Amino acid sequence: MQQRFLGQEKEYVALKELADEIASLLGVRIFHMRRLNRVLPGASANRVDLVLQEYDEVLKHWNERLPSFYIRLPMLAPDGLAQRLENTMQAELVKIGASIESLVAKRKAGEPVSKTLTNRIENDLNVVQGRSISFNKYLLGVMHSRRTDVYYGKRFEFSPQNFKHFSTWNLVKALFVRDINSLSVIRATLDS
Repeated sequence: MQQRFLGQEKEYVALKELADEIASLLGVRIFHMRRLNRVLPGASANRVDLVLQEYDEVLKHWNERLPSFYIRLPMLAPDGLAQRLENTMQAELVKIGASIESLVAKRKAGEPVSKTLTNRIENDLNVVQGRSISFNKYLLGVMHSRRTDVYYGKRFEFSPQNFKHFSTWNLVKALFVRDINSLSVIRATLDS
């Protein structure tokens, strides 16, 4: 029993670390994309090169960690979060990154970069930032739910599927409860 609790606690800690890592790296990536986009229209060539180099480092780090996210998310939070990360976040980041990189190439070729284009990219980054916040909130909710289950127990509603979680005494009490739908028990991880 104690081993099962420790195993579930270990999974919760791993999920917490994963959530922290995703939130942090996602925030850093979006910040550096935004920063590079903002310097393109008017900054000096040296400044653009410096910001581009910093962005490349962040992009490299994100891309190195991404496969790990795709592997660990389904194992620790089986709610389709890996697919959600891929479809709602990564696909957009790649698309916006390609737009920024085309502006960088334009700038390096000596062509002016239109403020209209950078504003459009800024709006796209705002949308991705909103999705990032939504994704991280959802992941935090999954993590909070897991923490509650591990440390405080899980609530089981009265139903035939959950009878195994009810003691004999709870089942006898159920005979005398007026609103059977309000009956539930909380079982610690060690008990369930």
